[in-house]
Amino acid sequence: MRTLAATAAALTALLTVLAGTTGTAAAAGPTPLAPADLTGSVAVTGISLSWRQPAGGPAVASFRVYEGGAVVRRTATTSAPMQYLGVNTTHTYTVTAVSSNGVESPPSAPFTGTTWTLGMAPQCDEPAPLTVFDVTSSALSVRWSVGRASPQLALTVNGRDYGIVPGTSLRVGGLTPDTAYTIALRRANCDPRTAPVGYATTRTLPGATNATAAPRNLATTARTDRSVGLTWPAPSDGSYVHQYAVYDGAYRVATTWTPSATVTGLFHGTVHRFTVAALDVAGNESEHSPVLSLSTAACPVLPPSPSRVTATAVTASTLRLDWTLESTAGSYTVLDGDSAVATVTDPGAVLTGLAPASPHSLRVVGSLPGCPDTPASAPLTVTTLPGPTDRPVAPLGFRVAQPTVVNTYDADVPLSWTPLPGLAYRLYDGATVVGTYPGNAVTLRTRGAERHQYRLTAVNANGDESPPTAPVDVITPFLVAP
Repeated sequence: MRTLAATAAALTALLTVLAGTTGTAAAAGPTPLAPADLTGSVAVTGISLSWRQPAGGPAVASFRVYEGGAVVRRTATTSAPMQYLGVNTTHTYTVTAVSSNGVESPPSAPFTGTTWTLGMAPQCDEPAPLTVFDVTSSALSVRWSVGRASPQLALTVNGRDYGIVPGTSLRVGGLTPDTAYTIALRRANCDPRTAPVGYATTRTLPGATNATAAPRNLATTARTDRSVGLTWPAPSDGSYVHQYAVYDGAYRVATTWTPSATVTGLFHGTVHRFTVAALDVAGNESEHSPVLSLSTAACPVLPPSPSRVTATAVTASTLRLDWTLESTAGSYTVLDGDSAVATVTDPGAVLTGLAPASPHSLRVVGSLPGCPDTPASAPLTVTTLPGPTDRPVAPLGFRVAQPTVVNTYDADVPLSWTPLPGLAYRLYDGATVVGTYPGNAVTLRTRGAERHQYRLTAVNANGDESPPTAPVDVITPFLVAP
């Protein structure tokens, strides 16, 4: 039994220690523009989100993905794979941009998607909603949503075949003024006689025709994590070009007097689809060059470090640690001094089996997929609560049996371990307590196509925990529909 003094100490010592930015103070500075064109490619177990950050406004350092008013992902690039969402689940997301001063933009327009089950793949008539905008006398822009079916989409404009168009937007130039145009998208892997999955009509404005030939041989000169250099030959037939316009998909990103440009304000690991048009004095566009698809450097030169680190002394044996990272990490390592004491896949960790009233200097390092690790967070010192010194040993034999599908969308996950007398067993999924159990087994009902990382600790009569078992990773199965 705990003494009265120990109980009082526990009540008064349950404090949160902060390291880094708390996020409670109002940030100063101009507000970034809201992200635009949020769309998603929906698959069996997840939704891959992507968006565009408009040019202008203060520089953007990172983005936050929201679902139901809560931040569910932070990233320093313009895409976010939302994985292991569970089959047949509906999700609505918005995205905000965050400046280097911490000022957050208004949210983007929402995107809603529903994951689907294998065997129920959309057919060739799955819609790809199409929008035509920024129409001039000589050009128009088109954007579309990929949806759930194959992203291989073929574009035609007044019957002219532009072939399979990468990405989700394109600028088309060299059009005839004051002319009606029909724009259609078809699934490239389906019967060409199938009705278009995206369709629109528009009319170009009155004006002059640009007779300059389309630029050719667009190439890259240099790439960083934030910029791309482009070059192309000047016309060899002596045609006069007033200026050149560089487009990334449907959006103009640079205008230049010479046949080269450097496009800045990009984000690491992002794919861009550049075309170039020659402009006459009136600004009319020639036909565009063929698309040049390339990506910025995969790794950020200055990766962020974990921040807003908080630690709570839960008991005499347990600490709870939370943090944020304004980027996408594959995993996180928690250091106590220079020793790694936990590796987790999501922000947040529980450290158990610690000595009572013991100080710990904690730091967090993020692992960026395919890139060097982030710098470590600032060190944070936290002390466990006072209490008894005895600790159970870590459970033995912790294992998961083969999960079984129980209906169209759910699965059972059987977990078991070797019990010892007088102990209970606490199950964690990441940093979340699933439950505390007597005996030697539990079966969890979960949604199919979810990912879980389970750890088990032993708990004695004082409530003190053992060190955890090694993690057991589970991706729950799901029913394959006929």
